[in-house]
Amino acid sequence: MPDYDFYCRQCKHPFSSHMSVREHDEQPAECPRCHKAQNVEKRLSAFSAHTRKKS
Repeated sequence: MPDYDFYCRQCKHPFSSHMSVREHDEQPAECPRCHKAQNVEKRLSAFSAHTRKKS
C-alpha cells in the first residue's frame, strides 16, 4: 500500500497516510491532529519503484 501526503488547512499540519488505492479513492483522509477531513488537501509525494533484475 502506498503512502499519500496531505496538508490540513484547518490546523496547518502536513501529514502522510498509509492507505490502499481504493481507500484513497473512496474517502478523504482525516487529519491526525484535529480529526477533520473537509479541509484536507492532497500534496504531491515522491515515489520509488523497486524492480528485480533476473540473472
